[in-house]
Amino acid sequence: MLSLLLITVTLKLAVDRFGAVDDLGGSSGRFTSADSLDAVHRLRRDCDAVLVGVGTVARDNPSLTVRRVPTTTQPLRVVIDPSARIPRDAQLLNDGAAKTLVFAREGTPVLSGADLEPFRDLPALLDTLETRHGVAHLLVEGGPLTALAFLDAALVDRAIIVRAPVVFDQPVPSRVDAPRLRAAGLRFAGRRDWGGDDVHAWTRDSTPLIWDILQAS
Repeated sequence: MLSLLLITVTLKLAVDRFGAVDDLGGSSGRFTSADSLDAVHRLRRDCDAVLVGVGTVARDNPSLTVRRVPTTTQPLRVVIDPSARIPRDAQLLNDGAAKTLVFAREGTPVLSGADLEPFRDLPALLDTLETRHGVAHLLVEGGPLTALAFLDAALVDRAIIVRAPVVFDQPVPSRVDAPRLRAAGLRFAGRRDWGGDDVHAWTRDSTPLIWDILQAS
């Protein structure tokens, strides 16, 4: 039986001008401003864990560490990988920069560079992070399928949508828009300009705003 979840879930999603998350016509790379990237690293610093789906690991090979702002600790890196297809040469399995936790199907062979937890569903995952790993604030960074899964399960407490002034040639739509955010129980809580990026914040009424965390420090 799941405990009453107290964990706070923040979703961060970067999109182009029309809401796409990636460009199939080019290699993966950062397309938001340096100001936005700095803010995301401050957000990572404030979190206990950073989560992505295995597709993001395969496509982007991220480190999911805090690098652009001062920090004394690193967040737990969490990957959802139900089909056990995480690349064995993934940076977060080999760099030793922070602990990595992979949620995979029962019976998945031991992974070098990561601990394993069984994946059943998202509420069970959050319960495991909270009760077994001491996570109070989780940052969900992608990709689009993972973002939609958390939103559609109404498990997001606040969302930061970073819209960059670029247009992808072969766009991958995020399908994360205002109606979907409202359906997930969130309300629009304001916007900021980060180096030319149009940043929108959404939150539950019971969840504090996040702008202070994202200010330069």
